[in-house]
Amino acid sequence: MINMEVLRLELNYLRQVTKEVIGCKASGEIDEAIGLLVLCFLNPKNYDTYCLSNLQTIEQYLNQIQQEVESCEYKLLLNNIPTIRIFLEKIKSEIPRF
Repeated sequence: MINMEVLRLELNYLRQVTKEVIGCKASGEIDEAIGLLVLCFLNPKNYDTYCLSNLQTIEQYLNQIQQEVESCEYKLLLNNIPTIRIFLEKIKSEIPRF
């Protein structure tokens, strides 16, 4: 089970890194996408095409961050958001294929 307090802390960290590297707009979009995924996760019958879109948004921004920073900094980011990464993989495995 995902610890919501840890998820919140990791989300704050990811938001801060995103804001510093690629801007406030991206940070807000990641925040909103994860929030919507949490809602879908809590009520799986709400899984829809937006879930896949939100996953793609997050992955797109993570790829953009990876291109903007040194590889050691990106590894540090990934090491500091393991709960978010586990959560995203869980959503991917449960989302129905459209």
